[in-house]
Amino acid sequence: MKKALQTGLLLSLILLAAACSNNATTPGKKPAADQNQTEKAVEGEAKEATDEVDSSSNHSMTQAEVIEAVKDQIHTNLTIKLPHELPLDNGKHLTATTKSDENRYSVVFFQSDEPIPINNEELVNDSGAADRIARIEVKKYESQEAADEEIAFENFSETGGQPTDLGHHITGYQDAGAGSVWTSWNEGRWALSSHAFTNNGEEGTALARDAVQFLEDHTLPVPKPHGHAFLDAEGKSTRILWQDGQVVYAIDQVTNPMDALKIATAFEK
Repeated sequence: MKKALQTGLLLSLILLAAACSNNATTPGKKPAADQNQTEKAVEGEAKEATDEVDSSSNHSMTQAEVIEAVKDQIHTNLTIKLPHELPLDNGKHLTATTKSDENRYSVVFFQSDEPIPINNEELVNDSGAADRIARIEVKKYESQEAADEEIAFENFSETGGQPTDLGHHITGYQDAGAGSVWTSWNEGRWALSSHAFTNNGEEGTALARDAVQFLEDHTLPVPKPHGHAFLDAEGKSTRILWQDGQVVYAIDQVTNPMDALKIATAFEK
């Protein structure tokens, strides 16, 4: 009888110990609800950190980084060449829109007060959030003759005009007509012309001399075979073109003609 009571008491103690063990929290393991909350908190902190990195990167992108990002948006069979820097006002941010196909690409560069992503709707819709700097267009023509015709190279010493000293031993030739005056000259494989209205003719001459002075220290791309720069002192029709065989590079939509020269001389060689 005494042995039976002892056996019953021992079984009761074993069952009680097992129950207590099941009700206790496993060491080192959190309850499911607490674990889910912890995981969500960690995920939230990670997202905030990522957002901060993205925001910081967006605000601190250099011109070189933006230009490389622009290249990534161009899809063409042509070799992609762009200027390595643009004339950017102090405190402004560089951005752009792009268009491309297998035989051409176009990039319009903008500057803005705040960073704007490349090809953002604010740029595409011309919302006024950014100011245009310039457009770069590159196109492969069907023939060498078609590319040559687009360049329209001239040797101005042969076409005549009133000789004008532009400095640095360069002679320009002036021609007036239809309310405009042109001052034209050649440097190597390049033909260059400045334009002004007749009543503002001195501005055209001054622009030509400024261009000659600038090109003493800066080098235009080497065209194959020719290039042609149209510099408009009136700030409306500046255009710089050069060719590499059938491929023609063009810079336009620039307000300041000297900025167009800066962009051309900053082009990848």
